[in-house]
Amino acid sequence: MTRPWNVGGTNGLRRSYLRLIVPPDPFRFDPAVDSRVRELCRAAGPESLVLNLGSGRTRFGPAVVNLDLQSFPGVDVRGNAEALPFCDGTFAGVLLRGVLEHVRLAELARDEAKRVLRSGGFIYVEVPFLQPFHASPEDYRRFTLPGLRVFLSDFSEEDAGVQIGPVSSLAWVAREALAALFSFGSRRAYPKVLTLAAWATFWLKHLDRLVVPAPFVAHAASAVYFLGRKRA
Repeated sequence: MTRPWNVGGTNGLRRSYLRLIVPPDPFRFDPAVDSRVRELCRAAGPESLVLNLGSGRTRFGPAVVNLDLQSFPGVDVRGNAEALPFCDGTFAGVLLRGVLEHVRLAELARDEAKRVLRSGGFIYVEVPFLQPFHASPEDYRRFTLPGLRVFLSDFSEEDAGVQIGPVSSLAWVAREALAALFSFGSRRAYPKVLTLAAWATFWLKHLDRLVVPAPFVAHAASAVYFLGRKRA
């Protein structure tokens, strides 16, 4: 939402005005994360397929198969993470970025990811810890970093840590708290107050640039991640 305005024609002007209304995301976007994911996919090899579960509109390369419940642009397969339409050991890697909180049975999605992953293949997971409710199409759970490690203990851990920092948590919770306080219980007022609160608080996320990495930063992180390998 911080991209340059597109002012080409009527539709472009309409999108420009919408960007004046819709506030930026409450978490600081780190472009290095996408770069690391692309590098993981490239390192798997040009002939190796990687599965991007709950892909949305993301695209990480020609060897990445995008699967989603919805037919977004760039989605290759419509399907459910709890019952993947692929054979055992098909993929050299599986991405689950902001997916496990939205599936009804996270254990099934994890087990299905493991099933379609070949021996030695990587799994990369990003999940929320301190984030308000956000349905897509539903929202069921949160993970601490230790909890995520236990949940993925069948995999050999290579890396794990904070994906979105603690001040981003504060920005998102603050906007929801202000909207709850000043909408006075009105469903009609809530989205309007939420927009105003979002504009008032989104700038806080940029303070995450000042947070020095340390183990205790995960205590209030907005999101955490795990990178592991399927054991032989």
